[in-house]
Amino acid sequence: MTEKDILRSDRAALEQALTEAGATIRGRSVLCPFHDDKHPSGSIYENEKIWRYKCMACGAGGDVFDIRALVAGTSPGEELKRAAGPKPQSYTPAKRSAPTFANLDAVRAYMVQHVGRIEAEHVYTGPDGDTVQVVFRCRTSDGKTLRPVHLTDRGYILGAALKPWPLYRLSELVKAETVVIVEGEKCADALIRFGFTATTSAGGAKNARSSDWMLLAGKTVILWPDADPEGRRYAADVEGILQGLSPAPRISIVSPSELDLAEHEDAADFVKQLQITGRTDAEIKAAIDSAIKKAGIVSLTAEVRQRIADIRAGRYAAIPFQFPILSNLTNALLPGERTTIAGPPGALKSIFGTQQFTHWSSIGLKVAWFMAEQDRVFHTMRALAQHTGNSWLTDPTAVKERADEADAITAENSEFIDTIFGRAIHTTSEVQSLRQLCEWIEQRAKLGCRIIGADPVTAFLKEGRTWEADDSFLRSVERIAKTYGCSVILVTHSVKNATNPDMSQVAGGASFIRFTQTVIWLEYHSPEKVSRIRTPCGPAEYEHAVTIHILKANNKTGKGYRIAYEFDVESLTFSELGVILGKSKK
Repeated sequence: MTEKDILRSDRAALEQALTEAGATIRGRSVLCPFHDDKHPSGSIYENEKIWRYKCMACGAGGDVFDIRALVAGTSPGEELKRAAGPKPQSYTPAKRSAPTFANLDAVRAYMVQHVGRIEAEHVYTGPDGDTVQVVFRCRTSDGKTLRPVHLTDRGYILGAALKPWPLYRLSELVKAETVVIVEGEKCADALIRFGFTATTSAGGAKNARSSDWMLLAGKTVILWPDADPEGRRYAADVEGILQGLSPAPRISIVSPSELDLAEHEDAADFVKQLQITGRTDAEIKAAIDSAIKKAGIVSLTAEVRQRIADIRAGRYAAIPFQFPILSNLTNALLPGERTTIAGPPGALKSIFGTQQFTHWSSIGLKVAWFMAEQDRVFHTMRALAQHTGNSWLTDPTAVKERADEADAITAENSEFIDTIFGRAIHTTSEVQSLRQLCEWIEQRAKLGCRIIGADPVTAFLKEGRTWEADDSFLRSVERIAKTYGCSVILVTHSVKNATNPDMSQVAGGASFIRFTQTVIWLEYHSPEKVSRIRTPCGPAEYEHAVTIHILKANNKTGKGYRIAYEFDVESLTFSELGVILGKSKK
């Protein structure tokens, strides 16, 4: 066994790398060092005898070599090369000595020989203009890579300087009154070439808080984000940092959509497109200046007005359930919001969710419904039973007796199966833990799904302490929902033997109560219950098989309401009757 194998299987080595990066470790929970983590968003876990780290908030993670590479600004491959060698008699973690170079020419020779072709050199200076570190942009067979070196009294050392890092082209920011902040040195250079004062932070989009932004206090700052969710998140991180400065800068934000930038395009692409169309330097400078002048001023008033504009245009609106009363009392499915569906163990919650996701898909919404139990065929036959009103399709004995009829129904409804329900349903054995589920939710969100659900979240493995895993998962889901403007529905069971509808009985406990805006509890009655129900014609008594209890409704005034539903056993579908008045009786 080589030293690298020993390191990968050594929990202490991973913990040391995280601690050196600035992490705080409590058991298996980690305050992530790669973003401003107020609550433990990361966890360490063992997988196939390798200890790994994963932050569910910023996405940083990997084994000990991945963490070392993140800290040093190198690649995992480079870290592996350093650790290569035979197994020692005993292993004691030790500080590594990074390569040192007498001058930049020696650094360049090393990069060309060991990394790849140098495409650009980005110099970071102190306020007086002295070089602090240089970031080399290199092209390898695997694509682009960034390698920093920092200057010490011993020469240039491979790896990033000690935090906090200076902003890019810091000496040029000292006397500037207006500064444009972009994501990445390439974008900054593209604007600097045309006479604009531009900067960025080192270490990529997830490391904004690792730089010192104090020099921008009191200045006029224009944020120019990349045209993607990661770019918007970086801009939001920077904005939050700037708002905390004293005096706070005057902040404006460029809208990439107003510049006709496609997904993932940035300020450098904006300039390149103008150059391709044959614009002169003077015309390009004027176009950049025009884009900056169109930037929207950041203020609470501006944010409120933007929300009003989004509501007016229909961009900020709740997607309704199939049931108008439940929708009106909760407004659960606003962009960025999370909903919990709870209740005793059983199929009722899954049947309810299948009916809703099928409905949303049928009206053209892009949705994703992850079913952790059973396979796609099982859930498709249940959806087909709902769609055709033939509950016997869910019973293998009945299907065997009526196989020809079942096959004919399936053939007649192939469009429903393949293009409506098939678009919504997801099952895979590769998603087994809450961490993996969180990654799946973010993948669906990036693909533009407006509503994303998982049933049941209690089926997924939790790494570390249960409450910490739930807390980290819900915080990450909150970030995803807000970043991509989707709504997330999480189905969970009640705690063991609990049947009374109460938030304290929801599996997942405090996390599901704190980090979801709507909590509903499905209760099944056998025999049916008789309740006094509000109807358009006045109060009336109805028998009903299901009650939905609204335990939490942050977006509307529905908390405490109970709604009666019929449940058709022939079609496995719910029908809304009305709000229950007073105490119900059997």
